[in-house]
Amino acid sequence: MASPIIAALGLCIGTLGGGAVLLAGAATTLSVGAPGTATASGSTTAFGVGPPGTPAVSPAAQAAAEAAAASCPGLDWTLLAGGVLVDPALAAGLTSAASDLCQSANRAGTLVDLLPGPVEGEVAVVLSHALNSEPTLSSTAATAISFAAANLGAPYLWGGTGSGGFDCSGLTLRAYEAAGVHIPRVAQDQYDAGPILAPGAAVEPGDLVFFGAGPRDVSHVGIYIGGGDMIDAPHTGAFVRIEPTPTTIGAPFGSDVYVGATQP
Repeated sequence: MASPIIAALGLCIGTLGGGAVLLAGAATTLSVGAPGTATASGSTTAFGVGPPGTPAVSPAAQAAAEAAAASCPGLDWTLLAGGVLVDPALAAGLTSAASDLCQSANRAGTLVDLLPGPVEGEVAVVLSHALNSEPTLSSTAATAISFAAANLGAPYLWGGTGSGGFDCSGLTLRAYEAAGVHIPRVAQDQYDAGPILAPGAAVEPGDLVFFGAGPRDVSHVGIYIGGGDMIDAPHTGAFVRIEPTPTTIGAPFGSDVYVGATQP
């Protein structure tokens, strides 16, 4: 359990749940920036706002991203290519996943179905990020998820809100700020601000999920993306990542428990 001081600050230091998916190469291939920031030049794409030398997508990966975008109107190939920067293994699955998404009457449901496996889950998040308009998700939820997905691989930074990294509540603050919604700075205050989901109610993509010793001792927060997964900034030495989350109140999460969810 986090110390009372750390818990009060909501800065997410402590042992987190197992089974986390740390994206390959994320520490060096994705810079912290605004959601969807991408620049295309010839056969390369630099993703994120960062120093000169941000890695570029290979021509083969670019071709895969362009093919995926062509298979689904509304997808932006530069954003898809940005996802390939995070994990090159995504390139092989983008076109088939995009095609499945476009043929589905329930795009959000299809994204959730893709989430259980690590690579499939990362593809789903990239697709969610890349969709200009997702009719089955609220624009607020889609934008918040998009911001978090755009910053997969950003370093954890104690007290960070985007300049050099994020802590848990800094990531959620900026994600909802990108969606035009103001929420408080720290995890406890974000939980208290609600509206809190009723016990037993289904957690939806875009909801904030909270962890700690209890409702008055919240120490961690993430953004739920569906399929039992969230995007969060977990702890010192880690990076913004996708990892499994319980959604039953009182269920263990490392040394803490799942406290509940809100829908800002």
